[in-house]
Amino acid sequence: MSHDVKKFKLLKKIIGIFGYKIIDKSSAKTERLIDNFTLKIENILDKLINQNKINKILQVGANDGKSDDFLFKNLNKNSDAILIEPMNDAFVKLNENYKEFKKVKCLNLALGLDNDKKNIFSVDPKYFEFYKNKYNDKNVNWLNVLASFHKEHLINHGIKDKHIISKNIQCTTFKNLLDEYNYHNLDLLITDTEGYDITLVNNFIETVKTKPIIIFEWIHGKEDEVNLLLKKLKNNNYIFFKIGRDLLCFQKDYKFN
Repeated sequence: MSHDVKKFKLLKKIIGIFGYKIIDKSSAKTERLIDNFTLKIENILDKLINQNKINKILQVGANDGKSDDFLFKNLNKNSDAILIEPMNDAFVKLNENYKEFKKVKCLNLALGLDNDKKNIFSVDPKYFEFYKNKYNDKNVNWLNVLASFHKEHLINHGIKDKHIISKNIQCTTFKNLLDEYNYHNLDLLITDTEGYDITLVNNFIETVKTKPIIIFEWIHGKEDEVNLLLKKLKNNNYIFFKIGRDLLCFQKDYKFN
């Protein structure tokens, strides 16, 4: 979920292009050392899932289930989850990775504000070789993670405009999804949608009565949008804390023990 600057070499290049100072090597090593000992979201989820405090899970933007994702390692064979992934190639891998999980449903669609079709942008696979050579990296599976409703999101991550393709995909709303699968007793919502997270979480709070734990990637949100969402979360009795590039939100009276 949270993108690792070291792993994604292109992010370093982008930072350099825009003239931002990259943290010095000594501090970067110290930060990685601290990260190795810092509490991670998967540590929290592991405990809550094993204690049966999290039984129903909805993940929006599941990708292949493993790439840049913490949920897979936490789920057990009794976990009840709906995983949403709109991109066909990633969806095929997602199904394969979760084939042993009988209570996990993988859906090839997207979450939106309406029940209609919407264009999603991604990197054309025929140009993957270009980025392998550009970044001297044989593994460019992270290119699939960049798929977004916002074309500029890919461009801002160093993808050439001519290398971007779009696909018209079917969307559903949170309300329709929860109605269809009887998921109103949802315990955990995770979104990782490359720039659409603020919009989706805001919509979830506005249209759904249930108040699960929410984990979303805040890094791509604009300051004013994030500010409004944080105020809305607080008004709905949520408190939250930041772990890397994700925000973990839960009700004030939530009991972890």
